Amino acid sequence: MNKTHALIKISGSALLAFSLSGCSVSPNYDKSVGEKNSLVIEQQMGLYNNESLDQYVKQVGARLVSNLESPQFDFKFEVVDDPVPNAFALPGGYIYISRGLLNLMNNEDELACVLAHEIIHVTERHSIQQMKRSILPGITQLPGNIVGSVINEDLGNLINTPFAFSSSLLMANYSRSHETESDDLGVELAAKSGYDPMAMGVILTRLNNAVEFETQKETEKSYFDSHPYTPERVSHVNQSASTLNIASKPPIHSDFLSYLNGLVVGDNPESGTFNDGLFLQPTMGFTITFPKEWQTVNQPQVVAAINDTQDGFVALSVTEPKYTAEQTAHRFSQYLEQKYNYAAQVNTVDLPWGASMYNVQLVDDSADKKAFINQYWLDFNDVTYQILTLNTDNNKDEITSSATSLQPITNQQIATITQQEIKIITARNGENLNTLTKRNDSQLSTEGVAVWNGLKENTPLQKDQKVKIVVTQPYKK
Repeated sequence: MNKTHALIKISGSALLAFSLSGCSVSPNYDKSVGEKNSLVIEQQMGLYNNESLDQYVKQVGARLVSNLESPQFDFKFEVVDDPVPNAFALPGGYIYISRGLLNLMNNEDELACVLAHEIIHVTERHSIQQMKRSILPGITQLPGNIVGSVINEDLGNLINTPFAFSSSLLMANYSRSHETESDDLGVELAAKSGYDPMAMGVILTRLNNAVEFETQKETEKSYFDSHPYTPERVSHVNQSASTLNIASKPPIHSDFLSYLNGLVVGDNPESGTFNDGLFLQPTMGFTITFPKEWQTVNQPQVVAAINDTQDGFVALSVTEPKYTAEQTAHRFSQYLEQKYNYAAQVNTVDLPWGASMYNVQLVDDSADKKAFINQYWLDFNDVTYQILTLNTDNNKDEITSSATSLQPITNQQIATITQQEIKIITARNGENLNTLTKRNDSQLSTEGVAVWNGLKENTPLQKDQKVKIVVTQPYKK
């Protein structure tokens, strides 16, 4: 959950599905689809907050686009705040690369080859041809009939809160021919732009090795769902790359690794972090306590928890800034009465730290087990928060306690937050990876450092050679 992004329910109109088998539609269709879904990407995944890295990626992307012949689209390049190694494209020119994939890169050539590959998916309109399911993952929602015979599905839709899945489902599965075409034309575009096309095979292999190292089994994570890794694929792309002439152009920046120094690894505490059931949001300045051992999710538009039996649910989001918490509660109560003739009074809940919440409760007694839906609203730091809960009589106290636990974060709590990040280390004379990782207290093992840097564990390092390691640092607000 991040204040940078609108934490408002995703519009259903943006969750578009495709059943097109060809490209008989105008490129304007690609642009429309891409623009709508780019907003959803920002809401569901969030963009990484690093201006210098963001501008660098945009510059590399712009150089590649400048070497396209008659491009039909205006390309946009963004870094998504996702720890999973990923790169993907939306129709119309929206290219995304995750910080998780940037973590594994070692030079500008590798970045350019990946971006070029995604550019070709766009220019050849592969997603429009291939997608047979929605661009974005489905979202789990509370059932629309939760209020039974009292209130119909319209209200269920009104109060539903998205419970988003991982970004691993974001991309369509490209066909083998589309992947081959993007590999071949992508490395050709990279070479035209002054980049070593052989870097594509290098980053594919490193990515595969890193995922296998992380999972300790054969690759099964997101990037390869849509960009399948095979030794045959790498062999083919290397063969294509070896025949190309590379344009004589210097890199945009000679010290690529400097852009990765400080790059967050794993979960980003800027978007909030869990400590058992306690959720700490240092950038927005609050904490909220969820029941322990519940399944939790933290997305830019919602932070939520649900129990194993799925009869207990707590979700925190942000409402539209048009009304205060009290005004929103009364408007909701009036809506229930006017449209459904359902009387639901507004209750005031005074919190120990001096703030007040406003609550409206709905009761569903149509089933064997009575269910309660509660909406809470709270004004805090110029933001109006909305907390939605679902509970039965069995877990009423536990969920009420969670819903009313939001409070300001303390400096002491902020001081406990740490993050893992990349640190660029200069090797000493005669040093190897094992001594370097131990000397700098790397959180990544020697084997992992070798994989991330594309090195052999036992190979001696050269004096002043730069190596990526992972260290734990205090969270920097």
